[in-house]
Amino acid sequence: MATISSLFAQTSSYETFVTQLVEVESQKKLRYESDKSDVKESITAIGKVSKAITDFEAKIAEFTDASNNSFEQFTSTVSDSQIVKINSISALDRENTFNITVDRLAKKDVALDGTRTAADTDLAAFGDGEVTLTIGDKTETINVVTTKDEGSGPVSMTNQEILEAFATEIADKFGDEASANVFNTNSTDVQFSVQSLETGFDNRIQWSGATGVLAEITGGMTELVPDSELDSQFTIDGVTFTRGSNNVDDAIEGLDFTLLDATGTQEQMTVSRDIAASKSNLEDFIKAYNEVNETIRERTFINAETGNKGPLQKYRSVRNLSSNLRQTVILGASGIPSGNVANFSDLGITFENDGEMKIDDSDVLDDILQNRPEEIAAFFMDPTSPIATMLAMAESYTKSDGILSSLEDSLDDKVDNLDRLIEREEDYLTKYEEDQRRIFNELDALLEEGQQQFDQVTQFAASSFYY
Repeated sequence: MATISSLFAQTSSYETFVTQLVEVESQKKLRYESDKSDVKESITAIGKVSKAITDFEAKIAEFTDASNNSFEQFTSTVSDSQIVKINSISALDRENTFNITVDRLAKKDVALDGTRTAADTDLAAFGDGEVTLTIGDKTETINVVTTKDEGSGPVSMTNQEILEAFATEIADKFGDEASANVFNTNSTDVQFSVQSLETGFDNRIQWSGATGVLAEITGGMTELVPDSELDSQFTIDGVTFTRGSNNVDDAIEGLDFTLLDATGTQEQMTVSRDIAASKSNLEDFIKAYNEVNETIRERTFINAETGNKGPLQKYRSVRNLSSNLRQTVILGASGIPSGNVANFSDLGITFENDGEMKIDDSDVLDDILQNRPEEIAAFFMDPTSPIATMLAMAESYTKSDGILSSLEDSLDDKVDNLDRLIEREEDYLTKYEEDQRRIFNELDALLEEGQQQFDQVTQFAASSFYY
């Protein structure tokens, strides 16, 4: 015969009862967690929108900065890239061709001593020496001794030791201005050399006040390049220039170039409009505008058939920015003279039904970029243009106390409140589960007591039957 407790165990489980009861009671906590997930998704969506708007603002700032010449880009070419290289034309504002002839490159000054027998000590006979060395705007006095102490008193240093000591002193005091070396020309001979590390006459090697061994060394040195040939020499459109460097940035305002070879042959440096680069800048603006429009649409949509909607759909202030931008961008600039570029349609730019901006007539745009690029810059910078209005709109959303910041603060408060509610529910559920376990423990005890009484009654009935 089955007992009461065994019947109870067969029909249900103690743990199953508790688990099911807690699950039923957890619905409020689950709703809070679902609400929190939705709010967090909205916060993430606001971050995406904020980034798109900020990028759009950055593009406007870039293209309204007159120093950038965003729509008047230039490119450069040279007739022979082995002769001259153009480094930068960023400051040029017009097309031009320059005829250049490179007659001489700038060189480093090199002073070379004669060959000496390394192991001989004839240099030591001239005694300790001193010399003043000037390279560029730096002047230092160098001292070299000619004897050394090997324990039994001073002895003369070898020629190689003296020259190496001289080279070390120059390296210590002119490490950024000169390089000094002692070369082994063969198994017995050495030769001392000093080279300036910068080109040009102003960076030439100058010795003065030499005494002793340094007078002997510097007095007999040979300059490999005459002082008169240390500077570069070149001609641009008939004007002759000399420079201490082969990198030239002050011959033509806005043009930075490097001389590579002196051939005495006329070459050409050509600066022309870079329509592709200017157009690319305008395309970057269009891309940034479309990104704002698309980012907002993707997060504020609602599907009438399925009921699905974006995480920011209920926030009218966010939806309004997209529609307001679309309404503004088609306007013209009232401050632009008649006949000049005053709106985007003048640039061959149109808009799709969803607000996407696109270049519809490249020929119109290319013609303006080639012949009237200054009008595009004027359109972007005019205070009455739609650009200025859109920038003001965008900034009202992204500034520190703007619309998005306020909305995000509100959502952060909701997250904090939901965290408190979830924590409260968790505390409640913990106590609820403990109470249910206590109730079932009491029920177990009652069942056990009932079972015992049932067993006693059964035994008593069975014994009475036999009597």
